[in-house]
Amino acid sequence: MAVLSGKDGTLYAGDAEVTPLSNWKLSITADNPHYVANDTGGCKKRVAGARDSSGSFAVKAEEEGKCPVAEGDPVTLKLHVDATGNNYYEVPAIIDKIDVEVDVGEGRMVAFAVAFSGDGPVNTHGVVAKAT
Repeated sequence: MAVLSGKDGTLYAGDAEVTPLSNWKLSITADNPHYVANDTGGCKKRVAGARDSSGSFAVKAEEEGKCPVAEGDPVTLKLHVDATGNNYYEVPAIIDKIDVEVDVGEGRMVAFAVAFSGDGPVNTHGVVAKAT
């Protein structure tokens, strides 16, 4: 069985592919508050809490291109882990922040680093879906 390589990962904002994409990152969390009661034997127990997601992606700036999103934009992101088109996360999100880095000393490529917060449930497709 072969493992997946991120080299073929892609990202779509709405229906448009985001290029040239350097990387993307997604964090899916749950706030699981703890409690102690007279029936927990002095141990902390937890209950499933609210789910959340956040992440980021980086795009290289092109001479004729523009940053694909703006801060405050609501957007549905599709974060593909490979080139099949079947294995991806679908995330309703709001763009939180865009950092732009221009490195004069080293002359590196100009990049947009985009941070987002989830705005609803994360839907999983293909191999990234929960095993049943």
